[in-house]
Amino acid sequence: MKNILLLIFALIFIQAINARPVILQNMLADSKYILASDTLELFDTLGNKINNGEITIFGSNPDVDALVGYIRVKNNTDTPMQNVFVRRIIKHEVDSTQNSFCFGVNCYGPMTNESTFPTEIAAGATDNSFYGDYYPDKYGTGGHGGLTAITYEFFDNVTFGVPVSAKATINFHISASSIADNKIIFKGPYPNPASQFTHFEYNIPSVNKAQLIIRNMLGVEIETIQFDNRSGKKSVDVSNYASGLYFYSLVVDGKIVQSKKLIVKH
Repeated sequence: MKNILLLIFALIFIQAINARPVILQNMLADSKYILASDTLELFDTLGNKINNGEITIFGSNPDVDALVGYIRVKNNTDTPMQNVFVRRIIKHEVDSTQNSFCFGVNCYGPMTNESTFPTEIAAGATDNSFYGDYYPDKYGTGGHGGLTAITYEFFDNVTFGVPVSAKATINFHISASSIADNKIIFKGPYPNPASQFTHFEYNIPSVNKAQLIIRNMLGVEIETIQFDNRSGKKSVDVSNYASGLYFYSLVVDGKIVQSKKLIVKH
C-alpha cells in the first residue's frame, strides 16, 4: 500500500513539473526559486539590461522640452505571457509637472498608476511599446527644471501561477545648468510637425561619438544620423517617412542625453 501511495505521489509530482516547466525547473536547479531575470528582462534603447537599474533622460529648456523615456520588456521564457501589466511608482516629482505612460496599444492619463489592459509578449520576444512621457509645464504657465524619478514595474501574476515582476527607474532631468556644464547644446526639431525636412542645431564638444537615432512608435530604428562636426545644423529628410509619431534620441558616447517626439505630417 505504501509503495502504491509513493507511486501516485511521484506521478502527481511529474505532472506538476510538466505543467509548470519554467517555475519548477528554477525551483529544482541549484535550489533557486523563480527570479525576475528568469522571466522578464528590461533593457534601454541601446540594449543595456536595466533590471533594478535606472536611466536618465536630460532636457535643457523647461519651457519647451517634453521628455520621453523607453523601456524594452523581454519575455525570457519559452512560455507566452498574455497578462503583462505595468505599475507606475513616482519616487520624486517636481512640482507643477506632469507625466504619463503608454504600454501595448494603450496610453494612460497622468492620474493612472497602473495599466488596465494586459499586454501579451510571445515566448522569447521583446516588447518595444512602453514609453513614459514627462511634461515640465503642467499648467501652461512656465516649465520647471529639476529631477523627477519614476519607477516602472512590469508584472504578470497569472501565467506561471506565482507573481513575477521586474522594474527599472527613469530619471527625467531638466536643468539648463547641467547641460551647460557638459557643454552640450541640442535644439530642435523645427519645424515639428514636419513634412519635408526638419532641422536640429547642436554643439557637442569633447566627445568621441554622437548620433541621432530616430524610431517609430514600435521602437523600430528608422534612421541613425552621425554628427561629423562638433557643432552646426543637421537637416533630416522625412519626406519618405509615413505620417505619424516618431521618437528621436541624442546619444553621446553611448549614453542617451535627450529623447523627444517628432511628428511627421504630409
